[in-house]
Amino acid sequence: MTRRVLRALALLLFVTAAAVPLSAHVGSPDVFFEGTAGSYRVLVAISAPAVVPGVAAINVRVLDGSPHEVQVVPLKLTGPGAQFAPVSDRAARSDVDPQTYTANLWMMESGAWQVRITIDGDRGTGQVSVPVDALASRTLAMDRGVALVLLPIGLFLVFGFVAIVGASVGQAQADPGQAIAPARVRRARIARIVAFGVALLVLFLSNKWWDLEAQAYDEKIYKPLALQPQLDERGWLQLRLQDPGWLKFRVLDDLVPDHGHEMHLFAVRTPALDTLLHLHPQQHANGGFSRMLPKAPAGTYRLFADVVHATGLPETAVADITLPAIDNNPPVDDDSEASEPAATPVDPNRLTATLTDGGVMTWERERGSLKAKQPYLLKFRVDEGNGTPARDLLPYMGMPGHAIVLRRDLSVFAHVHPFGTAPMASMALASGDASDPHAAQMSMSMTMPMPTAPEALPPTVSFPYGFPREGDYRLFIQVKRASGVQTGIFDVHVD
Repeated sequence: MTRRVLRALALLLFVTAAAVPLSAHVGSPDVFFEGTAGSYRVLVAISAPAVVPGVAAINVRVLDGSPHEVQVVPLKLTGPGAQFAPVSDRAARSDVDPQTYTANLWMMESGAWQVRITIDGDRGTGQVSVPVDALASRTLAMDRGVALVLLPIGLFLVFGFVAIVGASVGQAQADPGQAIAPARVRRARIARIVAFGVALLVLFLSNKWWDLEAQAYDEKIYKPLALQPQLDERGWLQLRLQDPGWLKFRVLDDLVPDHGHEMHLFAVRTPALDTLLHLHPQQHANGGFSRMLPKAPAGTYRLFADVVHATGLPETAVADITLPAIDNNPPVDDDSEASEPAATPVDPNRLTATLTDGGVMTWERERGSLKAKQPYLLKFRVDEGNGTPARDLLPYMGMPGHAIVLRRDLSVFAHVHPFGTAPMASMALASGDASDPHAAQMSMSMTMPMPTAPEALPPTVSFPYGFPREGDYRLFIQVKRASGVQTGIFDVHVD
């Protein structure tokens, strides 16, 4: 009874339950972006809203130039909502860092959004849009401290109401100093009993209303795509995406290419996390994909399948599969395979990784320990075995590199690009024609700086990211050289 009363009183006092957001990345809902807004280079961190409708927290750091004002506005990523922007909010300048601005924005519906950032300063006006997913994954129980505060307040309201009703029928009907007639005393007692019954009825009906509202909200809670993997007798990995039922706008016949592929599949051998397969299965039916597996050691693999809908909403489906040893199939097209040498110890302090072609990748890590929920630029340098900078780096699917971030317990997975955590397809929608995602992505790829020669790519690559939780993480950093795709494997502890 106490639990129901607390829930009903919470409703009466306008206390709402919270929800945990879930983005396409598993357990890593925040969005990070590093790029340009006109002539300004910016590092953007966006905390996705906790509820839908909910508030997103925006942090914009202008890395060069002298900004005078930063304005932000939320829009849907596609549809009419992407064309008609509401009035922008002015971001507040930080008292600690004058180059940093913060703001909070409402996102009113589930789905793919964008935050449009406009900077005015010494370099004129610059603008950039960053995709954000507004998704809620679960509701949380009421905080115990809040319940302890609400309980005495609720009891005060209930018994205060009963006392006021009784007094209005009893003492309030008598003149000052006049004795209350026994009949009026009885009526006052009856009124208190009736008032108490009315209060209980209100609490009961409020609890029912709360249950109905919670049930309606549960239907909006994000349900991730289900992934069913199977290895056939030919050595082909068969994958089937299935929709468990979540809102009406999600379908499986609207997947768009991201970096030229409709699915990016990452298979990581567990529990050692010593082998990574980065594959690109081909779609042969709505939700149906297949790919010949490359060389890989036997073991149980955790699969992370990245796809992007035409609305710009990315999703990651997760599954496990046990594979036999595969020896004869080399990676094809953009596929790659990386394995850590046997018996390599986990060392969070190691900053170099030897590549299979004899090169060395170095993590140019910031001094001190890394902290959770802080935006960083994770920077890596590729050298030849003799220590000279590598001069043969090539674009890997249109990017200088790709980073895969995994928490050791597999509760966090993120696929990060040099411009941030959003897929290229979503970025294309935010910066191109929202009515045609294929044309938008092509438009964005045409405007991206592409090297004309191998030496055009520098030997360093950086990734904007913030670790969502403390703990131990493994990073796979992939670049493409003349010798093929090379992967550096690093460990890090986050405080």
